[in-house]
Amino acid sequence: MTGPAETPAHPTTTEDVPSTPGWVEGSVEAAFATLPCSGPGVMVLRNAYLDCLATAPRTEDLDAAHDRCRQALLKALAAREKIGPEALRAFELRLEALEAEISARI
Repeated sequence: MTGPAETPAHPTTTEDVPSTPGWVEGSVEAAFATLPCSGPGVMVLRNAYLDCLATAPRTEDLDAAHDRCRQALLKALAAREKIGPEALRAFELRLEALEAEISARI
């Protein structure tokens, strides 16, 4: 018999999915450790930021894509976690440095 398989394929752990380089997660974790808050809500935002970085299209301006990821995160942190402007600015500077390193290594 020829044609598609009777059962759908299931993803495996070796299947290609968007991800950031391994060193990025540690750097993001270190940046988040500097925030004056933590907990499940912050982890959700952290994971969303990592996902955004991982899916940033390499064909467009990577810096613009990173900027969109960072701005969405900062807006969510201010709204949901009530982080003040000074703490957010220091955090933003850490993320900008990380994103510049990502761009330089690609």
